[in-house]
Amino acid sequence: MDQILEQAEKLGRMIALNERTAMWKQIQKQVAADPATAAIIQGYQGQYAKLQKLQAENQPIEVEDKHLLQELEQKMMTSESVKELTRRQMEFVELMKKVKEAIDNQLGLEEVEDEDEGDDEE
Repeated sequence: MDQILEQAEKLGRMIALNERTAMWKQIQKQVAADPATAAIIQGYQGQYAKLQKLQAENQPIEVEDKHLLQELEQKMMTSESVKELTRRQMEFVELMKKVKEAIDNQLGLEEVEDEDEGDDEE
């Protein structure tokens, strides 16, 4: 087991040094350092969480709350920083998905997952 953990740590270091990871971390820092962009993201996340909570509690959602969420979504969609953050995050997620698929292939899990996915559609 120690050898497996050593290899996992090595893989973790390789992922940390990967260009996709570095670019994702870099844009995260840039966004965090930009008060306007950070405020848009935090406002959206807060408003989204509020609406999710109201919905989960079967409470009415006011029109103003819906409009505020739409306004914040629009600001996020037009923010170049948010677009870049999203793009870099998706690249990182794609890398991690490929890593997981490579591990799953070695474990023979790909067939099991494919079969499970088909069951969900019925």
